[in-house]
Amino acid sequence: MKNNKIYLQLFLMFVVATAAILIFTNGSRYIGKTFYESQNFKNEAEHFVRELSQNVLNVPTEQDFEGALTATEEEIHNYRTYYGSLAEQIQNIKDQYEDDIDAAQDPEVLEAIEQERDAKIDDIKKNFEDDEHVKAKIIAIKKKAIQQELKNIESERKSTLNNYDYFAYEFTDENTGEVYRHGDVSEQAVFKETYTNLGKNFDGIYTIDFYEYDNLSIIENIYTVERDLSGVSGVVTVPKAWFENSHLGKEKYAFTVTQYVYYGIIVAGIISFVLLMTSLEPTRQQFNRASQLRELFERLPIDVRIAATAIFAYFAVLFNESFTGAVQTQIYFYMEGRYSQLIELFILGAISFAFAVAVVYMFVSVWESLKGQGNLEKVWPKTFAAKLVNVAASMFDNRSIGIQSLILLLVVYLGGFGLGVVALSADVGVLLFYMFLFVVFFIPALFIFMRNMGYLNRIMKHTDNMAHGRLTNDLKVKGKSPLAKHAENLNGLREGVRTSLNEQAKSERMKTELITNVSHDLRTPLTSIITYTDLLKNPDITVEERKKYIEILDAKSNRLKTLIEDLFEVSKMASGNVELSKQRIDLAQLLQQAAGEHGEDFAAAHLDLRVNISDQPIFAYVDGQKWWRVIDNLIVNARKYSLEGTRVYVNLKSADGIAELTIKNVAKYELHEDASELIERFKRADTSRHTEGSGLGLAIAQSIVDMHGGHLDIAVDGDLFKVTVSVPTEK
Repeated sequence: MKNNKIYLQLFLMFVVATAAILIFTNGSRYIGKTFYESQNFKNEAEHFVRELSQNVLNVPTEQDFEGALTATEEEIHNYRTYYGSLAEQIQNIKDQYEDDIDAAQDPEVLEAIEQERDAKIDDIKKNFEDDEHVKAKIIAIKKKAIQQELKNIESERKSTLNNYDYFAYEFTDENTGEVYRHGDVSEQAVFKETYTNLGKNFDGIYTIDFYEYDNLSIIENIYTVERDLSGVSGVVTVPKAWFENSHLGKEKYAFTVTQYVYYGIIVAGIISFVLLMTSLEPTRQQFNRASQLRELFERLPIDVRIAATAIFAYFAVLFNESFTGAVQTQIYFYMEGRYSQLIELFILGAISFAFAVAVVYMFVSVWESLKGQGNLEKVWPKTFAAKLVNVAASMFDNRSIGIQSLILLLVVYLGGFGLGVVALSADVGVLLFYMFLFVVFFIPALFIFMRNMGYLNRIMKHTDNMAHGRLTNDLKVKGKSPLAKHAENLNGLREGVRTSLNEQAKSERMKTELITNVSHDLRTPLTSIITYTDLLKNPDITVEERKKYIEILDAKSNRLKTLIEDLFEVSKMASGNVELSKQRIDLAQLLQQAAGEHGEDFAAAHLDLRVNISDQPIFAYVDGQKWWRVIDNLIVNARKYSLEGTRVYVNLKSADGIAELTIKNVAKYELHEDASELIERFKRADTSRHTEGSGLGLAIAQSIVDMHGGHLDIAVDGDLFKVTVSVPTEK
């Protein structure tokens, strides 16, 4: 029941729309008009008067064309030399008769051919000798053309009188007193129109084109006969008796029926409008229903939907106008007993209704989409126009690519346009000009496009190989185009991928070593703890042995504790869970204290510690405790791994807002590893791994320096080991 109401509302909307369109399109032709006020009848009457003035009232006579029966010097010259010079024309005639003369067997035939040839030659000679002879020929041509034109004029006059025999007229030429009459204009008439001074609307010019009758360009083509129609006035009527027997009677009946039908549509539209505004008032919610078609429609950008709605509305009006026009046509056909247009009428009505329904649903969908947007700023990003603007702008992100693409599109467009012009033109010059442009512009543009596409395909293939881990050779960089720049960047990316793969392999190796080293360093003290714990369980051991075992257990436990704490601290730093308490710290004073604490240890290790610190304070915004750990780890690392009897250099200086700490020592063990690997966790310079410590000193120092925005660099030169730490200073 609900759907039936919607269908009824849609039909009534269609009737209202049809009535409105009818008023604005055909309303002025039928509403409040009589048949004699209709544009069709007015056009027919005006056309009759025009034909009458041209073919009846303005009929030229042979005397009117007497002025054309002359021959100018130019016409005489053109006629004389039309086929060439005298010698050329004589030779021409001889060539024409040569074959006939050679083929003639009968002497009489031969003589006749030669006489005919000689007569033509004599006539040509006379053309060049006597102007009057040529003039007579030209006048004869014009006379013949005038006679033919007068026959055509008479034929047009009869045709006009025959085609419009239902019109009666009476015109008087005040200049000559001549009267032109057909029928009785005083008889009762259904139409009557008075015309005064026909010259105001109709000229009395009549022209003859001689070229139409003689295809020679030797004669001035146009000759004009002008007649004054300003004094011609009269009356045109349609007698009632004549009207009924002419086609106008049927046209009037069809006009009246059409008028009533249109009135009926308008009344139906008014009634439908009243119903829609009262008992059948439609609401937006009724047409705001989800459907598969609506879902597909709403996938389009909002501006495309608005444009589609406008286009559908245009076609709805167009088909509706065709529908109302077909109603009128079918009425005329019905008068003749023909019904062939009925199918077309129903089809147009169905199409018009379908478009109208589509417009209603599309309009509701667009309205609902726009209702919650608020302003243009929210709507604009969702439009196709915005995407088009962004695409156009992105095309010019690289100006070179944008300009080249624009030029290529222009060349292709002009090439296609030129091909269309050549196809429509039979001019050889246009074809040659297009071929010139095709060779000079289109072929080079096509070559450049194909070359760039080939280059792009190679780049894409190279990229695909890289994406699948196939690192092929470098791409060849050609020129300085954007594609060449892209190929160069791709080569750089390839090297980056290669380096990344190497780093990944190295990282995997480091992970393996890390597991091995952690297992070893944790297992060693743990094994000792287990062993000496078992020994303590023996009741027969002495007090001295028990004391010794407990001391060993204490040392190994502390060792294990240090390893676990350092490992935990490195893990925290790697995960970023460490908080810094930065303060303004004097790095020179901090280094002086650290070096002083380890002075005795260096002396005991037979190492000469040389500290070089600036006399001026060097301030930095750091976490004092964490930075102490950096300095302590680096100094302890130098003490552990320096060769006995050598010097260890510790320098601190400041330049250009950077504080730089350098520690250099000679290693006691051969440094086989890459310098960057020494900073990895659990890495040690000694392969025997018998020194105390966790092996995490440099890794912890690296993490702390990174958190402070500084840099830690390691350099190895033979047995020389150098660590450089830099951090921004504070004034």
